[in-house]
Amino acid sequence: MSAEDQLRHLRRLGRLVRLGSWSVSVPHFKVSWSDEVCDIHEVEHGHDPTVEGGLSFYTPEWRERVRAAFLDCVERGEPIDEVIEIVTAKGNRRWVHTIGEAVRDESGAIVEVQGGFQDVTPVKQVESERNLLATRLTESLNSMSDAVIMLNRDWRFTFVNRRAEQLLQRTSLDLVGKNMWDEFPEGRGTVAQAAYERVMTSGGSTSFELDYSPLGVWLEVNVFATDDGLAAYFHDTSERHRTHELLKDALERFRIVTQATADVVWDWNLLTDEIWWSEGMRALFGYDIGTLPSGSSSWTNALHSEDRERVMHGIHAAIDGSDADWQDEYRFVCADGSCAQVIDRGFIIRDAAGKAVRMVGSMVDVTKQRELEAQLRQAQRLDAIGQLTGGVAHDFNNLLTVVLGNAELLEGRLAHEPQLRAIAEMTRMAAERGAELTSRLLAFSRRQPLDPKPTDVGALIAQMGELLRRVLGDHVEIDIATPDLLWPAQIDAPQLENAVLNLCINARDAMPEGGRIDITLANTFVQKGDADGATPGEYVTISVADTGAGMDAQTLARAFEPFFTTKEVGKGSGLGLSMVYGFVTQSKGHVKIHSAPGQGAIVRLYLPRAHGEVANAVAAMPADAPGGDEKVLVVEDNDLVRAQVSAELETLGYTVVSVVNGPEAIAALQAASDFDLLFTDVVLPGGMNGRQLADAARNLRPNLPVLFTSGYAEDVIVHEGQVDAGLHLLRKPYRRGELAASVRSALGSNAR
Repeated sequence: MSAEDQLRHLRRLGRLVRLGSWSVSVPHFKVSWSDEVCDIHEVEHGHDPTVEGGLSFYTPEWRERVRAAFLDCVERGEPIDEVIEIVTAKGNRRWVHTIGEAVRDESGAIVEVQGGFQDVTPVKQVESERNLLATRLTESLNSMSDAVIMLNRDWRFTFVNRRAEQLLQRTSLDLVGKNMWDEFPEGRGTVAQAAYERVMTSGGSTSFELDYSPLGVWLEVNVFATDDGLAAYFHDTSERHRTHELLKDALERFRIVTQATADVVWDWNLLTDEIWWSEGMRALFGYDIGTLPSGSSSWTNALHSEDRERVMHGIHAAIDGSDADWQDEYRFVCADGSCAQVIDRGFIIRDAAGKAVRMVGSMVDVTKQRELEAQLRQAQRLDAIGQLTGGVAHDFNNLLTVVLGNAELLEGRLAHEPQLRAIAEMTRMAAERGAELTSRLLAFSRRQPLDPKPTDVGALIAQMGELLRRVLGDHVEIDIATPDLLWPAQIDAPQLENAVLNLCINARDAMPEGGRIDITLANTFVQKGDADGATPGEYVTISVADTGAGMDAQTLARAFEPFFTTKEVGKGSGLGLSMVYGFVTQSKGHVKIHSAPGQGAIVRLYLPRAHGEVANAVAAMPADAPGGDEKVLVVEDNDLVRAQVSAELETLGYTVVSVVNGPEAIAALQAASDFDLLFTDVVLPGGMNGRQLADAARNLRPNLPVLFTSGYAEDVIVHEGQVDAGLHLLRKPYRRGELAASVRSALGSNAR
């Protein structure tokens, strides 16, 4: 290739790369530009500017720098190498790269400066964009909430963002360029080093979690390979771990609480309709949690059919509304089919929009509590009725005392007038029937004086066998079961006989077509919380079971109320069970009825165990006891009773002085010292009751016998259902024979 061809080739190449040449002669400073340089400046070819003219194309901020570099080259031969910005003749800004060097003659003097001139605007644009991108990347990395570091293949830091500075507690200026393992030697041998080396060697990425104890943080680390080494992103998960530990502790406490509580704890996800049950579901209601449906049907299916609609309406009203909690009481069907009374409470959790998303609550079994409350209400109701009936019986017994006494007196005097005697006899029988009713009322109201003694209940019931068979009839089969070693009971034997007889008659009436009555006696230990509600202790139990029609819940709730009966009018007084209830309760026992329609009934009497010697049977009081000639002071505020009893005593041969109250009686005792007996009512007007009168009389006459009488048990001489020791009491109404026998007994025993 000729020299000319080579020159053309070079010029063509120069145009392609936008590269030209320039020269300046020294000392004349004649400037010469190649065509390529002219093109870059956007001037015509052949344009030869002055030095100042050439410098004028440079932007003001670069112009003096170029001038200084040119002069250094001209004067000292310093080379020129600058990338600077010019403004072309057409006003376009371009970046150029200019180089130059001094040319010397044989003597070493600088005679010319020659150089190259290249348009590097495209390169500069790329570099600018790259720098802008790098700046934006750095800003982005610095704005991240995660820590970011970059390492080269020599394990030196090339980048540390602001979050990493905070996490590592070192600045970027302090770390960049330094070896990571030298700065953080505690990282050697950890899972972090293994992960970094794996990525550095094999590329790709990896992630791991690190408990970085030197800084006291948990980190989630993601590592990626880069062209120069690797980049690691650190996400601080310390708060998440603390939350996890708190949640773990809370769950453990929740588990302990659910195990310790007697309640059933539940958690209902309203969005998925899933319910979680605590172990109380098994312990209280017998359900195997593992076999229960996961949805709300595990609860709704167990709601009692009569309560389900009401309970579901209430809970959904709370969920759909704005309530924060819900509560209801209902019957819950247990796994064995029985029903428990429960109180259910739930707390409703809502999202930001107020929508219910979850409910957490607990169920409390209040079955025993409700049963005890029902028993208490029944006891209070019966006690209130008892107070009323006791007062009525007291007044009625005074009247019956007069009627019964006068009827007996008429019977004796009308022996030769059959028609009139029959009327008197009917009057006496009616009075005795009234006395029986008042006796039952007093038994129910626990106002009847009792004489409890250690009693062989087995022998007593066995002796009643023949009587029961006659009373019950051939259509009723009766069986008595008594254990060999039955304890004695502390009980009033005649009253117990009456109670058992009443129970058997009630059982017979419940089986009009015939049936079976089983009387079972047993020794029974009652512990706290036993279902029948008796006070803990030792009892002799008598269970009277029949095969009759049974009672529904409403009838059962009123069974002990006086005058309540399901029998036809005239077939029963409604006082049988109430008498049994009052007698057993007054005897410090307990009575319970178990019954359901079609399943008969079981009445169980709990009689307190006696530890003393069994008492012998007491012979019946003779109907016609002898009278006497002693002097009796009668104290009775009821005019009719006072007149009647005075007449009876006089008929029996006694000398009688009668007064109305205690002060009059004291005055009579002070006026005469020949009284042989004080016969006084317990309840008296004038500020002194019968017991106080007796005590005052004993101060005047220490050996004066005293006989008390009353229409019902008075607290002044009867305590806990028993007449105080050493006292004689004649219960109203009484027959003439009972009066005579009691007076003779009191006189004979020197009773006080």
